[in-house]
Amino acid sequence: MSEDHQLPPRPEIPPRDEPLAAGEQAPDFTLPAVDTGANVFDLTLSDYLDGRQGLLVFYQDDGMPICTSELKAFAQEWDLITSAGVKVAAINTNGVGSHQRFQERDRFPFPIISDFHGDAVKGYGMWDPDEDKSRRAVVALSPGMEVLHVVPHFNPGNINAFTEVFQALNLV
Repeated sequence: MSEDHQLPPRPEIPPRDEPLAAGEQAPDFTLPAVDTGANVFDLTLSDYLDGRQGLLVFYQDDGMPICTSELKAFAQEWDLITSAGVKVAAINTNGVGSHQRFQERDRFPFPIISDFHGDAVKGYGMWDPDEDKSRRAVVALSPGMEVLHVVPHFNPGNINAFTEVFQALNLV
């Protein structure tokens, strides 16, 4: 993180034991994020979505094969996703420096959010207590940040899970 970058305050989102469900309002948050060019900025989810549908992709670790596959799967569908106006962001508990190296290596077309303390991950009910980090999950959001669909245990090799997410966002 650059010396002039100040960490935003930690989000005040109550932790949940269960993942958010369709119909619930998604909590807003502001956390540091890293863009495709490995630049650090503060991302406020509601501002980032800017009244559009969103896709929040939770994953465990930067650079791990299955997590990289998860993010690459959404990057491969980037034209379809963006042509529908859907905004995508990935999130986990790795630090900004790790995200910068991951973006420098793989250049995902969407920002990667650093929730170092896990406040947002826990607030969305995506904390894996056995692994002590985020689980792999996907949350589709309406323009008003209402949860449209949740895949609480996302497997990038499961085509049905992709289909469900894309149907929830009216992409197919």
